[in-house]
Amino acid sequence: MSRWKQGLLPVPSVNVSSLPKLTRSLLLWLGAAMLVLGNTGCSAARSESNSHTTVARLQTIIIPVEGMSCMSCAARVKRVLKGIEGVQEVEVSLEHREAMVRLSPEKVTAERLESAIDGLGYKAGKSRVTEPK
Repeated sequence: MSRWKQGLLPVPSVNVSSLPKLTRSLLLWLGAAMLVLGNTGCSAARSESNSHTTVARLQTIIIPVEGMSCMSCAARVKRVLKGIEGVQEVEVSLEHREAMVRLSPEKVTAERLESAIDGLGYKAGKSRVTEPK
């Protein structure tokens, strides 16, 4: 039986017709949303455990950036770094002249990010691994 049909099966021992119309409508919408999002049955537990595994593999690095002089510069660096596959989060500090990047080391290297910054016309310093803030 397909997952879609399984999600539409009535719950045993619940007389749906005795529920108010609004409650029935909400249950129908909730069931449909769960099917669309794929969070029916035990898959929610699997998704939760997978997300913890993914988070554990992320690494946070700090890359010094020379040459940024305004907020537009910082926004440009952030936009380019966020567009690189494997980068999860980017914060650029104009004040400290650095970029904090959370990345998946299996997908992207610090050298790749440094090269992208250099390609924008700024000078990327040697990155260092740090603990997330």
